Amino acid sequence: MAEASNEPNRPLTVDVDRWAPSASPEIAHQLFEILDIVDQNGALRRALTDPSRPAEDRARLVHSLLDGRAHEVAVDIAAELASQRSTTERQLGDALERTAVLVAAAATENRGGGDALESLVDELIRFKSMLDRSAEVQSAFSDSRASAEAKVTLARRLSTPGSEEAALLIERAASEPRGALPGRLLEQFAQWVADRQQRWIARVESARPLRQDQLDALRDRLNRLYGRDLKLTTETNPALVGGLRVQVGEEIIDGSLTHRLNQLEQRIGA
Repeated sequence: MAEASNEPNRPLTVDVDRWAPSASPEIAHQLFEILDIVDQNGALRRALTDPSRPAEDRARLVHSLLDGRAHEVAVDIAAELASQRSTTERQLGDALERTAVLVAAAATENRGGGDALESLVDELIRFKSMLDRSAEVQSAFSDSRASAEAKVTLARRLSTPGSEEAALLIERAASEPRGALPGRLLEQFAQWVADRQQRWIARVESARPLRQDQLDALRDRLNRLYGRDLKLTTETNPALVGGLRVQVGEEIIDGSLTHRLNQLEQRIGA
């Protein structure tokens, strides 16, 4: 029986945090390799995105092809994405690409937290800016006659990335842009990494300015709550009347989450 249709253009996603503790550049690289297999094999791509094929069968197909040949995390992620219904054949590849970038970002987090993510964004944007300034380099990366290996070699010669994750993403965008301009793809990679970086920033709104001891107590409590060393930004918003509004990534602690907000206010004495 065919599955119920997804919302139009709804992206395929996985919870990267589920695998984040074991994330590594190698797993991200293997996800890109799985993407290449899917992009280059039309019959496989159609099998993995066939809505008349049960989700479990699509996942099993991934495992039957890749178990023992790639890291189990990369295989599990690919199988979970394949089990979701694609509205187009391209959608599965797009999801693999985005997830590979997010796994690279998670590996960066494991190494250096939010500051390392910020550095990764800067490295990607710096390489993109270099591309934007040189029509000759852009032409070299856009040359369909040049092999992927030659483009990787050129990217390595032109960049001095400070991390393995940056090198991976720069070389990937330069050599396998999947129909996009390498600079545009790097900009997209940087945006995905920057979105993940927001998990390391707590945006605090309060009805009146908070004292330093209150900020210190709030930071300590939030760090314990989220299990990471957050960077706080503050803003005074008299419209709140009293109390706090805190946003970490996509999660908001406000009047709609009264019990958590009250706990924070009680601990910092706001």
